[in-house]
Amino acid sequence: MAPVTPRSSATAKCIGLAWLCGATIGPVGDHFHVATGVTEYFTDFGPIWLGNSPLWFVLLVATFMATIAVGQGRLANNGRGRAANRWIFGSPVVVLALYLTTSFYPSRDGGTLELVILAGAVATYLVLDRTWFGLVFGVMVAVGATAFEWGLVQLGVFRYLPQSDELFGVAPSLLPLYFAASVATGAVGRRMLSQ
Repeated sequence: MAPVTPRSSATAKCIGLAWLCGATIGPVGDHFHVATGVTEYFTDFGPIWLGNSPLWFVLLVATFMATIAVGQGRLANNGRGRAANRWIFGSPVVVLALYLTTSFYPSRDGGTLELVILAGAVATYLVLDRTWFGLVFGVMVAVGATAFEWGLVQLGVFRYLPQSDELFGVAPSLLPLYFAASVATGAVGRRMLSQ
């Protein structure tokens, strides 16, 4: 058995915290999406976790968040990042607020909601990161995760309802939402793995 080093202990704590945040934020936001008519699930494989969110979704989001936290924590060469602890460890609440804001898609008017979500994502980046690495990593996560959701929609796992599917069958808010999630989770990962 390998000895527990401070780095492996920090990695385990980072994975645990990010996974717990994903397992909490994911089903809450998803429940509001289903309840307000943004999304609808077609398949019923696996138990329901919270509200209308299937357990597989919770596991997917939690693993996604933990992967981002450790990935940014290990790959970022700038160490601690740019934000104070009080902002970094409160950032999952900002992601949840943005996620819940996307639940208003059925009642939105024009592009105002998209601008609010985009402004929230940009503000998250400016407060928590402001590095080229964070920007590039966040854009890659946003594009990759949105493409992954598009694939799930194409497989018939779930769908975005007609008033929410303007980006090739998925919601346009996914890009800034995933960008903000990457920045926030990455800031937590960098802070936890730099200590």
